Amino acid sequence: MKFLRSLLISTVVIVGGIAQAINVVRDAEVEEILREITGDIFKVAGLRPKSAKVYVINSETINAFTIGNGYIFINSGLLLQFENPLHLMAILCHETGHIAAGHINRHINVIQQRSKNFMLVALAGMLGAALTGSQESIALLLGYAMTDERFYLRFSRGEEMAADALAATYLEKLGYGADVLIEAFSTFQRLDILNGGINLPVYIRTHPKTSDRISALQKRAKFKNYKADQKLATKYNRLLIKLKAYLKKPQIKTTILSDDYSKAIYFHRMGRSKEAIDILRKLVKTNPLDIFYQETLAQTLYEAGRLEESIQIYEKIYHNDINVLIKIDYANVLIEANKKIDLAISILEATKYEDNFNSDIYRLLAKGYGKQKREGLSLLMLAQEQMLLQHYRSAQEMLTGCLKKLNKKTELSHIKKAKYFKELLEREHGIMD
Repeated sequence: MKFLRSLLISTVVIVGGIAQAINVVRDAEVEEILREITGDIFKVAGLRPKSAKVYVINSETINAFTIGNGYIFINSGLLLQFENPLHLMAILCHETGHIAAGHINRHINVIQQRSKNFMLVALAGMLGAALTGSQESIALLLGYAMTDERFYLRFSRGEEMAADALAATYLEKLGYGADVLIEAFSTFQRLDILNGGINLPVYIRTHPKTSDRISALQKRAKFKNYKADQKLATKYNRLLIKLKAYLKKPQIKTTILSDDYSKAIYFHRMGRSKEAIDILRKLVKTNPLDIFYQETLAQTLYEAGRLEESIQIYEKIYHNDINVLIKIDYANVLIEANKKIDLAISILEATKYEDNFNSDIYRLLAKGYGKQKREGLSLLMLAQEQMLLQHYRSAQEMLTGCLKKLNKKTELSHIKKAKYFKELLEREHGIMD
């Protein structure tokens, strides 16, 4: 599905030679809401709000973690536990505390100084590169984070308590209190008791006892019943609607669906596109300024094969500052319809610097350049897609092919880039022609 796209960021061979994939949910509206909440937290934490990059991992496990450089990952299982957006805000404050306190940098040094294990030394390298924004390292690190229980985010007890204290400070600056974080932790505590900890292998095992954390925070509690403002509550409700409608099993009876948005998503999932489109058109008509209703309609029309209608909507909502995923979808529809290929390519070329590890961008660029009969550039884009997916042998073969196709007079910069990538693959991964 395209409303909530599953992007396989990485497959990493871990202990015993078992490769596992990380399934990251991509949706413009969901990410926009999370980024807005986290941006406010970053601001009070003294970090740059625009550096906040929050993604949802499709996993029922209750977990959230950061790899630094503004990146925070939240499991869908955690999000779906919280009906109150303030509880999610509290967890995001905690992860921000780790970033602001420099815990990740400190752990890089610890790993480098104490470890003789090759994997841990390699992990330190990935961490360092991730802090500078390396696409490949971020993907590798995320894979390691989700598949290896020895992952570096087992911060010390002191660091976890420090992040909790910082989270309480951020909540206070945002007009709330430590009470909100206590409530969030109480949810974990209840789940742990009910399930015997079975469903909480990461968040509970790798952190101090929840009861100890709550006790420490109670010293700062103001014993108030904080509530999210209506604007935040409304946006968060929309986020939950989408996640529940797409990630949970389709309901048998549509009568139990609480709202039209859920019904539209349900009908779309069940292949009943006409009913989904009719509902979405009504939502757009009654909410003409809601970009995400329009985006959802445009995507549904695209998947129903109604490309011209989809393009008309994207043309209305597209502008330079719109969400990067909407830009990518607009470019995709243009390429599929074989319309305005130059515009589609220019959009995608710009988004390469906005969405660090989205291999879809390079795949679509390859299609776009292919439609322009620019075979060399098309192969270069495919090579970069394969590198992000860690298919290094395939990437090397495509780079070899693109060097034969690129024009030595007019595409010199692309030739230099292809040669650089070939050298990189040989040096870092031992991949040779």
